[in-house]
Amino acid sequence: MELFDKLYNCYYTAARHILEAAASRPVGRQEMEHLCRSYGFQETFLSLIPKLTGGPVPLLKKEKDGFRSVLASPPPKLPLTSLQKAWLRALLEDSRFALFFDDDEIALLRQSLSGVEPLYREEDFRYFDRFADGDPYEDPGYRSRFHTILTALEEGQVLLISYEGKGGRIRHFEIFPCQIQFSSKNDKLRLLGLARFRGFFSRKSILNISRVRDCRLSSERPAVSPGRFRFRPVKRAKEPVLLSIGGERNSLERCMLHFANYEKHTEYDEEQGRWLCSIYYDTADETELLIDILSFGPVVEVLGPEPFLAQVRERVCRQHQLLWGNLEPTPPSQSGPG
Repeated sequence: MELFDKLYNCYYTAARHILEAAASRPVGRQEMEHLCRSYGFQETFLSLIPKLTGGPVPLLKKEKDGFRSVLASPPPKLPLTSLQKAWLRALLEDSRFALFFDDDEIALLRQSLSGVEPLYREEDFRYFDRFADGDPYEDPGYRSRFHTILTALEEGQVLLISYEGKGGRIRHFEIFPCQIQFSSKNDKLRLLGLARFRGFFSRKSILNISRVRDCRLSSERPAVSPGRFRFRPVKRAKEPVLLSIGGERNSLERCMLHFANYEKHTEYDEEQGRWLCSIYYDTADETELLIDILSFGPVVEVLGPEPFLAQVRERVCRQHQLLWGNLEPTPPSQSGPG
């Protein structure tokens, strides 16, 4: 069964946005190519634009300043499919979903999706590699503080934060938020931002949102743009982790999916017949990345850098000691059953 009907795929979506734009004004070829790249693939415009401007039934006609739609009105909005509604209903049950909406919006969504069976339920999943002390997403205080942080992030405002550090000590910060980061391993949300240091917002900081005890919006809006800090490591490791992936057991697809939230570069080594993947990461995520890589077992080989490789060896040796004590590993031919 296909997830969605073909009318909902990227090619139809790109064509619909072009026709919407061309319904009220001429649209140039450069803008059409941009829309194709935004809603389709890099090469979508090569086949889509000729079909819209030519072919047996052209939907765009050439004018002096560009192309206009021949349709009497813009394309109608597509209704949600039953499968899409079921997926949205499942998202509505996620405790993190409510962090981004107020009570009235949640009530309206529940009313709109009433009678729709969720595509899946939380109890359908069993997490074996995630910590059990995740953030209290349903706590009213946590949710209120998150809304304040989100507002500051969207409006470019400074946050006045009271933060509980180690030993229960409360510290106070002025933070200019840059992004909110989610750790699937820890099931926690973190605030990444610039703390005021010597009069300037220059010190990169990472705060666990669950440890924020109070936060208020300041009227101050710094001139610095947070855009260049978003979706980048706050403290980037000096060297990326280099992985060698053979492709067995769908290891390449699994790695690309599992490490989708990291910046990475992947290329194929024809001599080795393996994929080489460089993963760039924040030093604060090093332990989490290490555990994730080890979870792939022998289908992924860590090639470097040496400090990271030393941690891999240490973890593997520690695991061997936990399982087998101080016994030296024996060759497979001598190990016997089990």
